[in-house]
Amino acid sequence: MARSPDGYRFRRDYVWWVLGAALGLWTLWSPDLLRPLVDRQFQNYFVLGGLFVGGVTLGFFKPDRPWRWAVASILLLPPADLTWLIRNPQFTALEVGHVVRHLSTQAPSYLVHALPVLVGAYLGSFLSAGAELY
Repeated sequence: MARSPDGYRFRRDYVWWVLGAALGLWTLWSPDLLRPLVDRQFQNYFVLGGLFVGGVTLGFFKPDRPWRWAVASILLLPPADLTWLIRNPQFTALEVGHVVRHLSTQAPSYLVHALPVLVGAYLGSFLSAGAELY
């Protein structure tokens, strides 16, 4: 699919980017929703399974360049973590070093949450017989 000079392709895809970002926010909210119902181990399986199913769905309906959905799924995680850090009453005086340290320790978990989306998106793209997988 050729790119148009006026950015029409971006205008069509912004809804899918928002869906991918909402899928990433699922990783933050679902453990709190499930806490009274199930144990911690099942919460992790449920979150990662939901990310995988969301990745398959995004890859199936938008099969070109499925790696985008893994990127979209982690876009809002650092700002959401910063919001949590600012609103946490335990941290009254935040220093820049503390914020950087927190984000650097959270960075591997962002990548772990992007992995099921990436695998699912490529699987969904394959299932829909998508052309461009790179």
